[in-house]
Amino acid sequence: MRRRACWILLGFLAASAGSAADSKEPCKPSLDACPKRGCAEPYTPAAYLNIQKRRLSPLNTSIVRLTFDDFRELQARAEVLFEGKHHELSKPQRVRLRNLVIGGKPVGEGWLIELTGFITVLPAHSEPHPNSSGESVNCRLKSSDNNDFHISISPDPAVKEWQGIVVEMVPQKRSEGWTITQLKKAQKERRMLRVRGLLFFDNHHTVNADELKNIKNQPKRMSLWEIHPVKEFHVCAQNTCQPDGSGWKRLEEWP
Repeated sequence: MRRRACWILLGFLAASAGSAADSKEPCKPSLDACPKRGCAEPYTPAAYLNIQKRRLSPLNTSIVRLTFDDFRELQARAEVLFEGKHHELSKPQRVRLRNLVIGGKPVGEGWLIELTGFITVLPAHSEPHPNSSGESVNCRLKSSDNNDFHISISPDPAVKEWQGIVVEMVPQKRSEGWTITQLKKAQKERRMLRVRGLLFFDNHHTVNADELKNIKNQPKRMSLWEIHPVKEFHVCAQNTCQPDGSGWKRLEEWP
């Protein structure tokens, strides 16, 4: 009886290991066939996370301009709101992120926001890149065409990634002019950028803001709040630009 139970347990473990390996394979054949919940099961925290990542319509009618200090405050607010237990958020919990007041400005997840900054150049090799390993939100499809572009933005190009935030260009309806080559050019030239898109709380991750205590496999950033998806990406075509001034060119039209 014990031997039989042992074989059953071993079979169960083997099946579980196989399922874990199979989970890395695409769950749909193309982006067009990929639902907004991606590979996540319906009505789960993972599904609500993926749906928010794919959200295209903002909850507000005018752009809210945020600063990097605002992103720090947003992170502190989320930590208090969920008492540090934010890795899996239900739909009602996510709704609580929609109506916040930061720096005297109403804002929340799903709101259209704007941030000015630079693509971080430190540490070395901190370049914009596609998440080409395949994410659940994009049905685990491979290749850069099917995945988000991960971009680290900071208030100064010499400020290290750990003190910046992340913005993501999603593959759905992404402009053909939004390329990694163009992004790296803006990074190399240390161009000021104006990024507009939807505010998103990437609760699946952990803040990784300390260079001396770098957390492996966690994006370097001081806040889990992102601009995701990016809807407009402007490059300053002159020495400096004011957020609402002239001199900005769309990435797809620059230089």
